[in-house]
Amino acid sequence: MNVVKFVMVLWLMALVRNESCAQISTSKFQFEHLTINEGLPHSDAMCVVEDNLGFIWVGTNDGIARYDGFELKKYKLPVNPLNGLTSNRIQVFHKQNNGTLWYGAERAGLGYYDVNKDKFVNISENLSSAVDKSTVQLLRKASILSITTDQSNHLYACSRDGVFVLTLGNNQVLEKITRVAILGNQLQYTANEVILDSKQQVWIATVNQGLFLLSSSQQTQAQKAPFPSETVRAIQFDSKGNLWLGADTKLYFISPAEQKEFKNFTLHQASTSIEDMECISIDSFHRLWVGTNFGLYCWEDIREPIRVLENKPQLFLPKDDNPNSINSGRVHQVYEDANHILWLAASAGGLNKVDLKRKPFENLQRRFFQTPTLPNNYVNAVLKDPQHNWLWIGTRNGFSRYDFDTKSYTNYANRELNGDATGTDVSTLLMDTKRTLWVGTRYNGLYVLQNGALKKINLPIPSTSIESIIETSDGFIWIATFEYGILKLDKAGKVLNIYSTNNHNLLARQFTHLLYDKTKEQIWASTRDMGVLLFQIQTNGLKLLQKFSFEENNPNSLSVNFAWQKVQDPSGAIWVGTIGGGLNKIEPLKNGQYLVRRINIPESNVEGILQDKQGNIWIGGSGLGRYSPKSGQWIHYDVADGIQSNSFKVGAAYQDASGILYLGGIKGVTYFNPEKIQPSLQAPTVRFTNLKIFNQTVQIGEEINHRVILPAPFNQLDELEIQANENDFSIEFVGLNFANPAKTSYAYKLQGYNSQWVYVGSNARIANFANLPSGYYKLYVKAYNGEGQWSKIETVTIHILPPWYQTWWAYLLYLGLIIAGLYLYRKITLRHQKLQNELSLETYKTEKEKELTDLKLRFFTNVSHELRTPLTLILGPLEEMITMPSPFRSKLLLVHQQSKKLYDLVNQLLEFRKVESGHISISASKDNIIPMLSEILLIFQLKSEEQQIEYTIDLPQEEVELFFDSSKIEIILTNLLSNAFKYTASGGKIQVTVRTVGNSSEKALFEQNHLSNHYLEISIQDNGVGMEASALSQIFDPYFQASHTETMKLVGTGIGLSLVKQFVEAHHGEILVQSEIGKGTTFTIKLPYGSAHLKPEEITQNAPKELTWLQNPPQALQNIDTNHDASHGQKVLIVEDHPEVRQYIQKLFESHYQTFTAIDGQDGLEKANHLMPDLIISDVMMPHVDGLELCRKLKQNPKTSHIPVVLLTARSAAAHQIEGLENGADEYLSKPFHPQLLQTKVQNLLHNRLLIRDYYQRQILLQPSAVSIPDDTKTFLEKAMKIVEENLSNQDFNVQELVKAMAMSQSGFYRQIKSITGQSVVEFIRDIRLKRAAQLLTSTDLRVQEVATIVGIEDAKYFRKMFQQIYQYAPSEYAKIHKNAK
Repeated sequence: MNVVKFVMVLWLMALVRNESCAQISTSKFQFEHLTINEGLPHSDAMCVVEDNLGFIWVGTNDGIARYDGFELKKYKLPVNPLNGLTSNRIQVFHKQNNGTLWYGAERAGLGYYDVNKDKFVNISENLSSAVDKSTVQLLRKASILSITTDQSNHLYACSRDGVFVLTLGNNQVLEKITRVAILGNQLQYTANEVILDSKQQVWIATVNQGLFLLSSSQQTQAQKAPFPSETVRAIQFDSKGNLWLGADTKLYFISPAEQKEFKNFTLHQASTSIEDMECISIDSFHRLWVGTNFGLYCWEDIREPIRVLENKPQLFLPKDDNPNSINSGRVHQVYEDANHILWLAASAGGLNKVDLKRKPFENLQRRFFQTPTLPNNYVNAVLKDPQHNWLWIGTRNGFSRYDFDTKSYTNYANRELNGDATGTDVSTLLMDTKRTLWVGTRYNGLYVLQNGALKKINLPIPSTSIESIIETSDGFIWIATFEYGILKLDKAGKVLNIYSTNNHNLLARQFTHLLYDKTKEQIWASTRDMGVLLFQIQTNGLKLLQKFSFEENNPNSLSVNFAWQKVQDPSGAIWVGTIGGGLNKIEPLKNGQYLVRRINIPESNVEGILQDKQGNIWIGGSGLGRYSPKSGQWIHYDVADGIQSNSFKVGAAYQDASGILYLGGIKGVTYFNPEKIQPSLQAPTVRFTNLKIFNQTVQIGEEINHRVILPAPFNQLDELEIQANENDFSIEFVGLNFANPAKTSYAYKLQGYNSQWVYVGSNARIANFANLPSGYYKLYVKAYNGEGQWSKIETVTIHILPPWYQTWWAYLLYLGLIIAGLYLYRKITLRHQKLQNELSLETYKTEKEKELTDLKLRFFTNVSHELRTPLTLILGPLEEMITMPSPFRSKLLLVHQQSKKLYDLVNQLLEFRKVESGHISISASKDNIIPMLSEILLIFQLKSEEQQIEYTIDLPQEEVELFFDSSKIEIILTNLLSNAFKYTASGGKIQVTVRTVGNSSEKALFEQNHLSNHYLEISIQDNGVGMEASALSQIFDPYFQASHTETMKLVGTGIGLSLVKQFVEAHHGEILVQSEIGKGTTFTIKLPYGSAHLKPEEITQNAPKELTWLQNPPQALQNIDTNHDASHGQKVLIVEDHPEVRQYIQKLFESHYQTFTAIDGQDGLEKANHLMPDLIISDVMMPHVDGLELCRKLKQNPKTSHIPVVLLTARSAAAHQIEGLENGADEYLSKPFHPQLLQTKVQNLLHNRLLIRDYYQRQILLQPSAVSIPDDTKTFLEKAMKIVEENLSNQDFNVQELVKAMAMSQSGFYRQIKSITGQSVVEFIRDIRLKRAAQLLTSTDLRVQEVATIVGIEDAKYFRKMFQQIYQYAPSEYAKIHKNAK
């Protein structure tokens, strides 16, 4: 026997070697492995079975494990008390018809799985009283090798101690046990296997005793079958009733007729000898599998057994160079589950899994034991030879030709090194019409293969990456390079032209892929950074027809500009794969245009793209994806489905004439027939697997806190009851899908808590819940197989018990407490009434005192009323006098400022009186508060510069809608900011911050009468002198003034902060203060959102003031004389952020001027520099850059300092107007303005500018002037002209010399000249030189060259050009005309 085994081993080794070398074919079976490395209890898996719930159970030499596709749950059995041996060496599993799972162990008998306790129980622990105890003890020590059951609830267990027959009652109670005798009354023998036939007869395979049959009527005596072999190792029935036997080294079958006759079986045996058979299995596809100690055998279709036995089987053995081969030669059991997954229990290999319905993906990969083999697994290009059954493969180590007929490789341009070596990086392949193979490489040039000879083509460009090669119908070769554009070659390899950015305006030089449209003679070119370019092939080159690229905010543009491989479908549409932007489609329209659509798929890097004959788009990227344009369905395939790896490479995709698709990646080439790759229709089966409370696993039947939480498995559970102190739990689940578990995704929802499904991936198979309200809930879970199929929904009912304080006895206790409380309340009320009487007396005294105070306050208010009249009479004349020219204007402004301040104080006193008398009210309307805040805060900008205080404002960028009274808000901010500037020294800091708390669209939330959410917060912080903590509680009291420092002189009335507090509270807001001596003070105002806090009478629905005056249509300029200038040539720039106002003003002036508009200050500044308008009309309050800042920047820029600026604002206070004028504004109008007033002011400003320029031009041309301009302007011009005329002959006289002579700064002088003449200083000097030249030409006989030299211009050509530009004649013609005139 040992000699035979030795010979068999030698024969198998030779077989393995020959098979490895020949590489006959890529097996359609791929083996996946579940070993001890993945958590299996032991390296030896001995048996496997599927239970009724769909879980896979694995018996090993160290216990049992339940597998759900992701996790292994381990079970350990106790030591056998009868012999002290372990019970964990499991030999066999059997599933009874009722679903009970039975196991057989080595030297430990048999047992079953108790689902209600989630543990395995030995049958000796569940006996009836009448059972034979001695036979049970023998069974308890037996090694069980095979188990079967019949419909009469009999269990047959074969062992090395014979066959035991067990009669089972309810709940697997052993009611009777007997032993089967053979050959008379022989009870002790070794039985390898028992199996039940369709007639409920039991066949017994024994060692050295033969084959026996036990009839259903006879349970104790077996009849020997007429089968010659004495040792039968394995038996199995097929679907036709044929009995297959493994005996000695032969495989036999016995037909049903012979079984029935039971006489002289005909020996139908296989031609192949098989050593040490362990098991026989027949799958759903009629394959016969035989597991042995020397490999796994497989016969294809056995529906005709006679023919099958004549064929040689396929032998599966471990292969070192193939990770998808079987990993062990010792196969103990072959088992097929309900989903057609074949499970192999193997020694040292654990559990092997074979998907009998796997996707027929085939791979070409490097084999370490094959010579030659693929030179490198990293594939960049694939090409099917149209005439031969060859596949050309470009790799990082040359390229290879694979012959599908001989299964062999022929390699080219590769380095012969051990391992996955790199060398010539082949990037693209083309077989032209003359069967010349063009080979493009990355930075190693271009090659052609002709008649087996490889030749390099010399290219007139530096080394580059050749990414794509095509041939057009005229026979020319076009090559896309990654740095130097597109090359055009003839068939001989001669470069005819190079198309790039520097010689053909090609827009791009980095090309990645070319697609040739033969019907239109067009080339679609993908680029690295310019998207896709469409070229028309012409005789003299390429003509760019259209560019398709990424456009911001345009969904009908490419998603990114990095495009690579493309494919054209039958409709002419181009499918574009991009790197980083997924899939795009360029569709031709009937009008000749194209529409670009972005296709929503999960894959962002489309590295390979093909379209099958059914119209599906196949995409290689991170795995392989199939997109259906008709349904929009996306199906993803990964390495577990049989593809080469989860990484495919750019451009390595090809479709042959028969429709086979080839895609290359980092582990070789995957090829397949797309018609045979169909989505799986098998939906996962959802099962609940585990319960955790406070992250601790709860076992079935386990008692926790004196109660059983999980009394049964989830599938048998009526409801899951959770107590209040357990209300932090999680339920784990799984979708049983063993074909590819990682593709399974899940969705769950808890009815009664959330109505929306929660979608999770395969690694998040758990639903967590905490602090659920008491009541009944139902958890729904479903699973998705990743290929279009959702499972049935699995549910579990959950009952959350209420806490003790919500139970009936707790409510009874509450009732008792209420009664006691009422009694106590009555007692306290009587005592309170006594105190209230005493308080009433004190209140009476207080009211009398208040009446006296009111009398005094009324007198004070009356005096204030009387002060308003004389103040009004003072302010009116003052404002008129300020507008008149006067040497006392500055003093008048001071008087006006102080009078206005006194007037404001009187108004505050009157407001204070209203507050004191309880008559305060607000008129709140909903508006965006940010512009008003910004304008009020900006008023103090000038004050901060004067006091040298760092003044910063932080406002939200978005609009903030709020109900507020603008007049009250202005008083609030003015008072607070005035105090901040008053008590902050020079060099200090004041920070104003406005921020949104919560959501402005929600109503404000109050907790205990304080704002808690949804409000606007305004903070004014200074680092001034600060206040003592003791004073903070009194600062809002009337007439109170905090003592800041001993040296600071206190000014004011002490009523400002009192008004602030009252106005804030009138808005139902809050004001807080924080202060510290020497560190400063912070006031924080909170104004609530919404209108729920306001009374109806406090809300007004007035339209925004700024727009009411727009309701009247604008009228053109009227009654204004415009004949004195060419107004239609003058430019007016209107800067206004509100579109309606902007349009209104534009209509006022568009009939007489060229009008331009800008949407904000930044836009206005840019357009002013570009357009150089004659006048600018600007709003003050605008985003980004406001009107004041715009005016300041225009006046500081010499180029634009002369442009008149008219400022418009909704704020009409004189302080605002003064600030605008101080920033350089020429006019300042308040909104709403009178349109004719604005038109007149604009007309006058432009007219005055023209008068000044007219005077200048007349003086230059020596013509009489009737223009009247201010004396100071005329004096300034005459002085400047005189200095220039005195230095005419000085060629070195320049701008700096003139500025120095005028005793002015260069920028100041520049602004003056530009404002008066509209010219730069250089132009001013030039015109004066030309004026003198005109004098000399008309009054002397000097030549033109001499005149030019006298006026300081040496270049005669330049002199003639400038002279003609000013005087419209050449110098000689000008002299002739004017001399003749004399």
